[in-house]
Amino acid sequence: MRNPIHVTVVHEDAIVSAGVAAILGECDGISASLAGEQEARRGTADGAARDCALVVADHATAMQMAGSGPRSTERPPPRILVLTHLDREWDVRVAMEAGVHGYLLQKCKPAQLVDAVRTVHAGARYVSSELALKLADCLMRDALTVREMEVLRAMATGATNRRISIALGIADATVKAHVRAILSKVGAGARTEAVAIAVRRGLTSASLCDAALAPSSVGRGWS
Repeated sequence: MRNPIHVTVVHEDAIVSAGVAAILGECDGISASLAGEQEARRGTADGAARDCALVVADHATAMQMAGSGPRSTERPPPRILVLTHLDREWDVRVAMEAGVHGYLLQKCKPAQLVDAVRTVHAGARYVSSELALKLADCLMRDALTVREMEVLRAMATGATNRRISIALGIADATVKAHVRAILSKVGAGARTEAVAIAVRRGLTSASLCDAALAPSSVGRGWS
């Protein structure tokens, strides 16, 4: 191969890693190798990832590698393609804003994986089509502020406005204003709907939503 694309696979799932390396290794112009998860997490300039042009990684590893920044001025760090089962719009948005260059779901077809690798290596961003619409929809919405996120996550535990005001050290009226803003921004008509939407978008966890919707939580009230 003349000037092949050197890809290092650093996925947390060993089966996925082996499959990706095998698929890419059969493609003209691409060479693929495996690196251990712990080795990859030490940074993009370390270990087997040091001499590659592109890294295919799971979401957590990719986020850590993107956040570590370049450690050498001699050559640019490899570009990062996320391969994951996480398909919520917030997971995609956070990863892209952190600096990863592509985002692909593990259920993709081999041809889509190869296309993503070539696109990212060429210097462009890549988001699979099924996620692109979610990401576009997310970017079109007004972003929640840090305080609104705190209130939303408190809502997801079933906390009343009074409990939220005490926990965050803000007035009841301020909490109510934040709740109104949250409902408007996420497009919900009620608190329970807002929590469900937040889970679907990845703004809070499903476990918190389950707690909020449990009979004991409902009994405490949603003032």
